[in-house]
Amino acid sequence: MSLFCLVHGSTENAAGWDLLVPELESQGQRAVRAELPTDDPQADAGRYADAILSAIPADAEDVLLVGHSGSGYLLPLVAAQRSVRRMVFLAAMLPEIGKSFLEQLRADPTILNPEWIGKDPSRDDRAAIDFLFHDCPPEVAKWALTTLIRLPLERVANEVYPLQEWPGVASSYIVCSQDRTINAEWSRRTARERLGVNPIELESGHCPHVSQPKKLAKILSDLT
Repeated sequence: MSLFCLVHGSTENAAGWDLLVPELESQGQRAVRAELPTDDPQADAGRYADAILSAIPADAEDVLLVGHSGSGYLLPLVAAQRSVRRMVFLAAMLPEIGKSFLEQLRADPTILNPEWIGKDPSRDDRAAIDFLFHDCPPEVAKWALTTLIRLPLERVANEVYPLQEWPGVASSYIVCSQDRTINAEWSRRTARERLGVNPIELESGHCPHVSQPKKLAKILSDLT
């Protein structure tokens, strides 16, 4: 039995995993959810990594880290400090050693859908539906709106990535082919270039843990 540590992104809190957790448990897995702090605009990547580390039981073995969206940026920081078996990047950002995220974005604007830039779904339900939950049934999308947050990542985006080298941990990347926030083609290319893996394709929007939890749970369980 593996333990999945589920790390939410910048637009949903840990409750966003509520539909996925029982599906993972039905596959014979266990899960814990990290809750990233939303009350500290000066939080750096190390502060967020500490929050993830604190969510993993000290005696846990066979741990897989799952980072959605912006939290993919944090997974290598956790894996550099704690023994984990695999990092799983779910429609996620990937860091580049020696650069800040904003430097990456300036060098390659195709990382993000330009229509997504500047949107704040925590204050705009229509943007949340259009960009995050467009492939969800209406009642599920309505529930998902209750999980929305805005994670203050300004400092993280501006700081040069804290690691000097990538941790020697197995990695997987799940591309969401209907993603309207992170460019799916960028995800495919960068997973091969930085992780050295062929990405796993999932026909979904940016939040498959909300729209397709059963399919996602099967994919994750197959990685154990």
